[in-house]
Amino acid sequence: MALLFITVLMGRAIGGLYASYQEVSELRVVFSLGEEDMAGFIRNATRGEASEMDVGMTLTLPSAGLGEQVVTQLPDYARRWFISVTLSPLVVRQPEVSDVEVTVLVEGEVVQTSLFEFEREKVPYLNLLDRSILLYMDDIKLFTDLVNQAADRYNGEVSITLKGQALVHLFFLETWLPFSTTKYPLVRVPHLDYISSGWADDVGSPIGSQTTSWRSLVQFKTSNAARFHSVHENVTAKIYREGSEEPVHTAWKIASVAPDSSATYFFEFRSDEPGVYYYTLEAEDAFSVGPDSSQRLTVHEN
Repeated sequence: MALLFITVLMGRAIGGLYASYQEVSELRVVFSLGEEDMAGFIRNATRGEASEMDVGMTLTLPSAGLGEQVVTQLPDYARRWFISVTLSPLVVRQPEVSDVEVTVLVEGEVVQTSLFEFEREKVPYLNLLDRSILLYMDDIKLFTDLVNQAADRYNGEVSITLKGQALVHLFFLETWLPFSTTKYPLVRVPHLDYISSGWADDVGSPIGSQTTSWRSLVQFKTSNAARFHSVHENVTAKIYREGSEEPVHTAWKIASVAPDSSATYFFEFRSDEPGVYYYTLEAEDAFSVGPDSSQRLTVHEN
């Protein structure tokens, strides 16, 4: 009887171990690092230098943070896993993480795969497991070309993805769990792109003439090609009357454009003197509209 009782207990223990392993093997790894760290990695990699990056790791649901589909309820295996961690943190079988395989992608193109070997270490319950990895690029030219092409296209912004797998252990059992982290660091200061400008009336309709004392608007349209960063630009407008070297009106404002969008801004102008007027627009290091590119506004007596 004693032998039978011991056999039953051992069977239950082994069954529980394999059940826990099955639950763990259906999770995924969170691989966390900051945008600033990623930007530093890009800077060093284009110089042919290695970057030591501090990352944090833990386990989570397969659907968490992926944005691929709407999850309406918590899966049973995840519910059992997290309830056991919350209610029995001292007796739950705590998984460990050791080796990490990291693949670097620039704008979706693979540029490097590296394997980092670590000792087994338990995954914390309430914070991240700290790891330090030393990343470098074998093909510096390919990496630099991809970064520059992306920066030119997306207003200084580059998509860098670190994806791969981490070796997770539960006693003598082990499995590789996937992770993926994408950041969009800036490798150069973003600026607004000039689209168009012109004279307009109170409702924004284009005009070529106006009467004195009536309000006219200098409108300009700009865009921001970055995907995740807003851009704020100081734009100065100067309005001249033909025949005069000094501006008759000067104004400035901060033009802000959300990621991957365009916006239209206005400068207000009123004149009591008839004549032909033109404007200049200046956004330092971004764009400039000179007299030759400015539309003309003829102001008549009211």
